[in-house]
Amino acid sequence: MHSPALRPATLLNHPTAWRLASVAAVLLALPGLSGCVAINAGLSRFTHKPWRMDAPMVPVTEKVKDKRGIVLKDVAGNAIEKEVAQMGIVEFDDQGQLWRDNYKKRDATAPGKSELGRVLEALKQRVEKGPVQLVIFVHGWNNNASDLEQGNVNSFREMLKTVAKAHPNPFGVMISWRGMTMNFPTMIDIYNREASAKKIGQAEATAAIQALCSTAKHGQDDSRVLAVGHSLGAVILLRAVAQPLAAQIAQASVDTSGTAKVRPMADTVVLVNAADTAGLASQMVQVMQDYHAKYKRNGRDAPLLVSLTSTGDWATGWLYSGVSRLSRYVLGTLMTSSAGASANRIQEHGTVTSVGWHTAIHSHDLVPTQGTKPVVVPPVSETGRVLTESERAVRRIEYLMSENFKPSKPGEKNLTVWLDPTLHHREISSGPLQAYNLKYKDDQNNNTPYWIFQVPPFVVRDHNDIWNSNFVGLVTAIHNASREPREAGPSSSSKSTRPAQSMGLTPLPPIKQGVLSASPLR
Repeated sequence: MHSPALRPATLLNHPTAWRLASVAAVLLALPGLSGCVAINAGLSRFTHKPWRMDAPMVPVTEKVKDKRGIVLKDVAGNAIEKEVAQMGIVEFDDQGQLWRDNYKKRDATAPGKSELGRVLEALKQRVEKGPVQLVIFVHGWNNNASDLEQGNVNSFREMLKTVAKAHPNPFGVMISWRGMTMNFPTMIDIYNREASAKKIGQAEATAAIQALCSTAKHGQDDSRVLAVGHSLGAVILLRAVAQPLAAQIAQASVDTSGTAKVRPMADTVVLVNAADTAGLASQMVQVMQDYHAKYKRNGRDAPLLVSLTSTGDWATGWLYSGVSRLSRYVLGTLMTSSAGASANRIQEHGTVTSVGWHTAIHSHDLVPTQGTKPVVVPPVSETGRVLTESERAVRRIEYLMSENFKPSKPGEKNLTVWLDPTLHHREISSGPLQAYNLKYKDDQNNNTPYWIFQVPPFVVRDHNDIWNSNFVGLVTAIHNASREPREAGPSSSSKSTRPAQSMGLTPLPPIKQGVLSASPLR
C-alpha cells in the first residue's frame, strides 16, 4: 500500500532563524571549494595509502583482574592480558577499490593481495570453533586506520570488549577509508570525501560485506551479523547493501510460497548520523512499501535497516542542508549527483536534507515509558568493593546491555529500550536506567522494515559521538528484539539488578534468523 499523502508545508515552512542559518552554512561551505582544488592538486598524496596492510588483524585484549580488582602480573611484572575478541581492518582507496600489497608499484599489473583475504581467513578459523557475532563498522569523516589508540578505531575496539561479555569472542571488522585527506582534520574537504564515500559504496564494498557475512554464517546457523555505518560511513554502507536488498525484495515478491527463504546479508544494519540526502533512503522506503516488504524474526516485525540521528547533530541538520542547497542550486549544473528536477515538493526537500531531518519518511519516536521501575546500578562490585571510575563505566554498559537483551514478545509492535538519561559526554553517570518506548509514530508514513528516527543528545550527543553506553544499549535492543526467552535461569526481575555476565547466567540463546517476505507489485 502506498504511503498516505504527505504534508509538505510542515517540512518546508521553516522559521527565519533557520533560513539565516542555511545562508550562513552556504557561506561557510564556500572555502571548501578552494580546499578541494588544493586537495585534488596532490597535497593529499601522502595520506592516500593503506595503514594496516602488514597487520590487518588486531587483537582485542583485556587486563586480567582478581576479585579485588587488582591487575594480575607475570613474573616479569607485566600485566597479564587475555584476548577477548578479534578485529580485522579492511581498507579501500579513493576510487572504491580494495588496497593491495603491491600498492607502492604504480605500474603493477598483477592484482596483488588485499587485507580482506587475510581477514576472511581469520574469520573462517573463528567460525570453525562455533557461532560468531560479527560486527562490521564503517567509520566516517575525519577518521582512518592510522592510529589504533585514537578515534573510531580505538572506540570500536573498546566496544568489542563489552560485546565479549555476552558473546564469547566476537569478531569485529572495521571497513576503513581515507576519511580525512591530510594527517589532521582540515574541515574543508567535505565535497572531496563525500565523492569518495559514494564511490566506495559500490561493487567491491558490496562483495566484501557479502563475503564477510557469508563466511560468518557458513556452517553456523546461529551466527549473526550487525553492520554499523557512521556519518559518511553510513553513506558507504547504505549504498553497499541497498541494491542487493532491493533485488531480494523483488525476488521475494515473486516466490510468495515461502519455500525459498530470502535472507539479507546482514541481520541488522544501523546507520548513525548519516551524512546523506534522503534520496536513497526514500527510494528504499518506497520499494518496501510498493512490494509490502516484511522482515520477521521470532514472530514479530523486526527492523532490517535502521537510521538514527541525534537532535544535537547540527552537522547533518542546518549545516548539511545549507551545503546541499549550495551543491544543488548553485553548482547543480557541474555536480551531477546534486542536479536534476524533482517530481514534487517532498522529493525536492529530500534532495537538500539529510535522512535524519527529512521527517516525511520517519517511522518512530523515542519517548519515556510511564510506570516502569528504574534500574539502579550500584557503584560497588559483588564483593562490596568500591569500583574505580573506569570500572563503573564498564558496569553501566553491562547493565544497559543486560536490560536490552530482554526479548520483546512475539507480535509486540513497539520496542522497549533501557537508557541512561543522565549520561553526559565523557562523564560517568550515576543516575538510574530508565525505560523508553521506541514506538511507531501516530502519523507515520513509513511502516516498513526501514526504521528512521531521531534520538536525544543523551543517546548520541552530537555528530561524532558513537559507541557510548546508551548507543550500545539502543543497538543491543534493536538487534536483539527477537531473541528467544531463556528456557532456564534467573527470572527477569533478578536480571534487572545485576549484569548478565557477573551472574553466571546460561549462554544467551541465539537471535532468530530473519526472513524477508514481499508481495507482488500491483
